[in-house]
Amino acid sequence: MKPTPTTNAFPTMKPTLPVTVTATAALALLSALQPFSPSALSSPPSALGHDFTLIFSDDFDGPKLDDRVWVSQAYDVAIRNDTARGPGNLEVRDGELLLHVRKETRAFGKRTVNWTSGYVYTRETFGPNTYYEARFKSGQCPGVNNAFWLASISAPGKDGIRDRYEVDIVEARKDVRVPDVPGALNGYGGPAWHDWKTFSYAKDDKGKPVDIAQGQIARHTFDDYHTWGMWLGETEQIYYLDGVECWRGEHHNIHRDQWRTGAGKLKQFPTDREKSAYGRHGQPDWSYLGGYNGDRMNIVFSNLPWGEKWTPFTDAADGTFMAVDYVRAYKPSHLVSKKPIQVAALQTAAAVALSRPISVYDRAPAYISVTLRKTAGAAPRVLLLDNDGKPVATLGVTAGNHLFASIGSDWSPASTSTAWPAREQKTPFFKDDTDYLLVARITPRRGSDNPAISACAFPLDQPPPAGEPFFYANMTPAGSTSLTNGWHINQKRLAYGVAVSLRVENTATAGEIHPGAFRHGTSFSSVLPE
Repeated sequence: MKPTPTTNAFPTMKPTLPVTVTATAALALLSALQPFSPSALSSPPSALGHDFTLIFSDDFDGPKLDDRVWVSQAYDVAIRNDTARGPGNLEVRDGELLLHVRKETRAFGKRTVNWTSGYVYTRETFGPNTYYEARFKSGQCPGVNNAFWLASISAPGKDGIRDRYEVDIVEARKDVRVPDVPGALNGYGGPAWHDWKTFSYAKDDKGKPVDIAQGQIARHTFDDYHTWGMWLGETEQIYYLDGVECWRGEHHNIHRDQWRTGAGKLKQFPTDREKSAYGRHGQPDWSYLGGYNGDRMNIVFSNLPWGEKWTPFTDAADGTFMAVDYVRAYKPSHLVSKKPIQVAALQTAAAVALSRPISVYDRAPAYISVTLRKTAGAAPRVLLLDNDGKPVATLGVTAGNHLFASIGSDWSPASTSTAWPAREQKTPFFKDDTDYLLVARITPRRGSDNPAISACAFPLDQPPPAGEPFFYANMTPAGSTSLTNGWHINQKRLAYGVAVSLRVENTATAGEIHPGAFRHGTSFSSVLPE
């Protein structure tokens, strides 16, 4: 029978240096905490404002760990802290995944270690716009790092580098400076992120290589089960401890286009180092090289011996284990849906009324697609029009087969012929006499941030992408953006309006265009052909 959840909920705390807490103070703080309802932890926090669909779950109710779902590396891979981590330290028992710490000697060639522990990750990988949650109890000893985190392990990123970005939903260790009494907040740790890509070029104030990272201390009881969760969005990361927000990272309140490595600009980064850390384009709000860039990541559990003065590692760790009750991942239901809102046939220059208007003030992005063929010299344009016939958003193909996109009615469009990195592509984005799927995403205003349009073109004689291209919010009006943005062309500018109809037209006097089906939906997959 699984233990019941602890009834401690923890309010948001600012980062603090480690301090000694007396037993009296610990119990006084505990009594001030508000209890939470265990049922509230059975789904993502309501404050996120979405209806969610469960996309991954493991309650560890089987007789053993399912190796179709989970992977443990061999003991001789990634040896750290005199510890080898491997499958023999994993066990499923009584509805829990146990990660054991053992004092045992193992030899690997000329190297010998004296400890083993657990390390396991999902075969499946996950991306942004996902809420991750796990309930576990840390091993009952100091000096061991009990972690629930995300990292790119099973496959390298686009540049061939593994583990380019790490999200620590929690790293928990026992603080021996706090009296070991019931209810004492002697669990020390919490959420953090690391942008390991920056190690190759970012320097600290002493000129040494450094990763851009931030984190938050979240005190908690160490002798209880706790539920840790994180919403990984496109513009924020929000972390939860027992259903209560304990930290959030979001884009910088001044540098609005600063993505967004989870928490904006590193506060302690020296001003004269910002350019080398955040980008090469010169302006202080550009982060061309930094940040989470859409990598698919594995869910990871590990318990690694890792001693410090405040959490010394001793032989008392031998025989202890981290116990994981469950792990789950959810996505907003509208992003999981494959059902389009509307499907309609198109004719050149004939407007189609939208069954659901598309507004730059909507809460969630809208997606449209058009199947299209053009002959040489034609220049098709797709317009989303308001009630007055003015464009709210525009996309299309030039006579030279470059893609273009524009948000609003008064701006020049961004084009793959001039925007970086699209202009570096040698092959055309669109070919004559070939059926294509032209897909666009309309991203509404977010706070004081401007709305955006993103577009891609996919030949219909090839399989469509498995998932939505990564949307990287840092982009210029000219369409230049990060190399990691998966959309072919983007533009973000001040714009207003609500689109109520769509029209496809040929803006050239030469050639012909042949539009086919139009689809409108709440997700990328909902506007793909069946």
